[in-house]
Amino acid sequence: MHTERDRGGSLLPVQQPGPLVAKYEAGWGKPQVAGRLRAVIACRLSRDADDSTSIATQEADGRDFCRLRGWDVVAVTYDVGVSGATRPEDRPGFGVILGNLPFVDVVVGRSLDRFSRNTSHFATLVETLDKGGTTLADVNGQVDLTSAYGRFVTTIMVAFAQMEREVIQSRILRSRAELRRAGRWLGGAAPYGYRIVPDGLGGKRLEVDETSAAVLRKVIARVTSGVTLSQEVDRLNREGVLSPLDYRKALRGDLPPPSPGYSEWTYSPLHEHLRSDVLRGVRVVGKRKDRRIVRDASGAPVRVGPALIDDAAFFALQKVLDAASVDPQRPRRKATLLLHVAWCPNCDETLYYNSRQYGETRRDVYACRAVREKRLRDDGTCPGVTATAKNLEAHVEEWLLTNLGPIPFRERVLVGGAGDRTATLEELNADIEELAASLVGLRGAAKEAVLKQLEARQETLDELQAEPVEPERWEWVPTGKTVAQMWEDAEDVAERRLLLLSLGIRADVKPAYGSRKWDPERVTVGRHEDDPEAARLAEILEEELS
Repeated sequence: MHTERDRGGSLLPVQQPGPLVAKYEAGWGKPQVAGRLRAVIACRLSRDADDSTSIATQEADGRDFCRLRGWDVVAVTYDVGVSGATRPEDRPGFGVILGNLPFVDVVVGRSLDRFSRNTSHFATLVETLDKGGTTLADVNGQVDLTSAYGRFVTTIMVAFAQMEREVIQSRILRSRAELRRAGRWLGGAAPYGYRIVPDGLGGKRLEVDETSAAVLRKVIARVTSGVTLSQEVDRLNREGVLSPLDYRKALRGDLPPPSPGYSEWTYSPLHEHLRSDVLRGVRVVGKRKDRRIVRDASGAPVRVGPALIDDAAFFALQKVLDAASVDPQRPRRKATLLLHVAWCPNCDETLYYNSRQYGETRRDVYACRAVREKRLRDDGTCPGVTATAKNLEAHVEEWLLTNLGPIPFRERVLVGGAGDRTATLEELNADIEELAASLVGLRGAAKEAVLKQLEARQETLDELQAEPVEPERWEWVPTGKTVAQMWEDAEDVAERRLLLLSLGIRADVKPAYGSRKWDPERVTVGRHEDDPEAARLAEILEEELS
């Protein structure tokens, strides 16, 4: 603890940076003066306000109380935003008092509940103060610790304070439960993609914020189509898109848009947000593994706002995220153009991108599995294939633009599907799975309520499964652009890779057999013939080349 000297030469503690915890007076750490008690005023409030119980009012009343009794105020402690249910020793301000009892004769509070709203905590506090030769006093005259009867009455009053706290807590919990069931927003910052608006009934609800929602929808569309989430994080930061934190600052006027911002997009928060059912406009409580959907009596999710994306898009996104093998704590940072495009014909597996550094020279390569697994080389499966990334990518690009560049590009689009209930069925199955898992450990009324929700969801599922369905189908739709134009318009490496995959491009790379020179003859680029559209383009290519 840092100190400074007062006018009398004594050392006083200096408040550290951060919220004010204690203010020390000149008498701090000194012996009693002519029998005058050394008093510390303890101020506590769950939420500071400009009313009769504010921190400033508590301090002023405490000083007047000490002056009338001839006590010397040697310090004032502050616990702002601290509940009366918190143990005194766990409060930053009151902890200063308990750590310095030899310097304190009496602790003064505005009322009894400023010390504690819990009987067991209060009893422990009194015992601790007794051992240190310190007592309590309150401005309202409720505390009397000088006799057994006075202590009994004081304890009873603390018990009433505890009961009052529990009644208030119960009322707040019931109120929040009703608000959840009514689909009203309970408070706090809006999830990214939404904004808070009045609901017309004195409460609030969520509404889609089109600016941030457009950012999310683009991320979702790209991730669903095959771009990794790590690549999306890189793109958002590279393009200077305001992070959720900076976007909220900009809305408040703290950052005049456009602004580069002060924080970046990161993988884990974005991944968690994309996992949340709030994107469907559903009320969600808890975080990460404890996250759950709030449901009504029938087990249906409670809607707290409009859906940012429809259920079909949401569940498609979840499947992609489920299938992703990238560890959220160690995401892949490099966008790989030829992943699942460049192949080793011997291993019959895709080539993987490897970064290599030789002194000051960087030489990134694509390599097959046999390069890192000696057993595959020893048993003759494959001698190992490597190719310089820069040369191989340039070769595939040249082949694409030369052979397919002028050809009109058609996009595979999902159409039809009237009466399709796939997304709804997936939601119902997810609801049933979640409700069934929540039954573990439940008893009595809580178990009965969940069983009713589970039964209602199952009945709805059975009814939907009995309805006739016209399946969706894929069709190839003209885009009005050539392959070369699509390649040029691609925003980044990730989009170009998706274009290569959609065209069915495959590059087989043969081993170099010790040669260190780039030989394009090692590479055979072509198209898959198991795709009808690929076959169609192959026919066009053959006509163009004939």
